[in-house]
Amino acid sequence: MRVIALANQKGGCGKTTTATNLAATLSSMGKKVLLIDNDPQGHATLAFGFRERDFTLSTYDLYLTSDILIEDAFLDISSNLHLVPAGIELSAVEQTLARESEKEYRLRNNLRRSAMPYDYVLIDCPPSVSILTFNALLASSEILIPVDPSYYSLQAVKKMRETLSVLREKKGHDIIPHVLMSDFDTRPRFVRKLMAELDDLYEGELLDTVIHHTVRFKEAAGMGVPIIQHDPNSRGAHDFRGLARELSEQEVQVSVAALDHWVALLHGPQVSQAGVVFEADFPRAKTVRITGSFCSWSAKGLPLKCREDGIWECHLALEEGDHEYRFIVDGSWLPDPHNTETTANEFGGANSLVVVP
Repeated sequence: MRVIALANQKGGCGKTTTATNLAATLSSMGKKVLLIDNDPQGHATLAFGFRERDFTLSTYDLYLTSDILIEDAFLDISSNLHLVPAGIELSAVEQTLARESEKEYRLRNNLRRSAMPYDYVLIDCPPSVSILTFNALLASSEILIPVDPSYYSLQAVKKMRETLSVLREKKGHDIIPHVLMSDFDTRPRFVRKLMAELDDLYEGELLDTVIHHTVRFKEAAGMGVPIIQHDPNSRGAHDFRGLARELSEQEVQVSVAALDHWVALLHGPQVSQAGVVFEADFPRAKTVRITGSFCSWSAKGLPLKCREDGIWECHLALEEGDHEYRFIVDGSWLPDPHNTETTANEFGGANSLVVVP
């Protein structure tokens, strides 16, 4: 799963246009895509025709309600595309979390608790470096920086690269950057000069695809549909198909934090002839239980014990076959954050899966 933030401190550079149309195009190619509207303006939500009256749960709840997960909050755009919507209430998150510890990890932690069988997660960010943007960046392994044809954009990209350097130095978090030329009319001389400067400054980061200027994008947004649906033969639709192919074909070497990698290796379900050992890292939990197909999805579940190192553990003698399960953490039913094997459930989410040979 690739998690990509779309961010730039400069407004009007095409972040939301890129986020919504890239999400729709990737999903049309058979990719399973989640788009998170992380901007209080809610433009990505509007771009798909939704208003605040059309939903009750949103990105706001992912930040501030511990028992609300992605699978509770998304809206179905198509069979391969889900949207977590946003409204003006999202602007209250920064003030609400002002005194909270680790407030910049709220979105990342929610993504880890959710069972998400997606190929791509795209996060549309506000045009500022705020707690919302930091949450998106710390949840992502890549960043897509749309740049419109102006010299203000060169400065904005420089500032964003400085922000990524701060995250690397202060948080130990590396993000792979991609720079995208967006809304470009390549005919004027100054635009061609700007393109050459971008190529010199960001060689290796600048994508080959150029999103050309066309009024079709505004028409599509006004109708609440992506460009590939509004005018599939337009220049804009062609550009986004090219962008989706370019991103899909890249061999992205994501630098995963060593801690995340080893936690996944050490604390996923361990199958042996003696049975299955389930381990889970829920450091703040008071009680952790497990339920699943092996106990008829008992609401009470089976208890895990907390070891001296803070890891919750239990050993179950399971019969051979596929076993679906979830943890019950302080009353909340959660998938196993350390197990990438999942299967869809009847509620639109996914259960964790362990196979006993």
